[in-house]
Amino acid sequence: MRDAENPQKTLQDLLNCYLETRPDDVLRNWADSGWAGDAGVSIDETCLKYIALVLLDSIESRAEKTILEMGCPVLVDAGDEQHMLPPAPESMLARGLELLRDMCGLEGAEGQSVLCLGLRNDSIEVQIQKSEALHIMYFPRW
Repeated sequence: MRDAENPQKTLQDLLNCYLETRPDDVLRNWADSGWAGDAGVSIDETCLKYIALVLLDSIESRAEKTILEMGCPVLVDAGDEQHMLPPAPESMLARGLELLRDMCGLEGAEGQSVLCLGLRNDSIEVQIQKSEALHIMYFPRW
């Protein structure tokens, strides 16, 4: 069981847990199963799992930006290539983005901040920009 009081640590643990997977396959299989949650796992952890898989797919794809918007598939834009990831149920995405905003200190209808993540022996800073229900994650140049 993860520390429910620390979403940043939970997100980091989930990133490490799914680091050796193909996040797009995990997301598609999860969507095909109706977004069933894992037994004994909190709602917040389930929502953060979705965010972690989106982040990992973006990193694996060397994305320039990833766009998350309610009711829409996730757009992963790697410049030359773009692909879509399955949209999570709105309640799952809404809570996942709320936790993400809390981690970054984003308040209000608009704003931007940085999310720092550790991956193996490296770190990455993801710029998060929010405008109403639209969230854009900008990744460093690869």
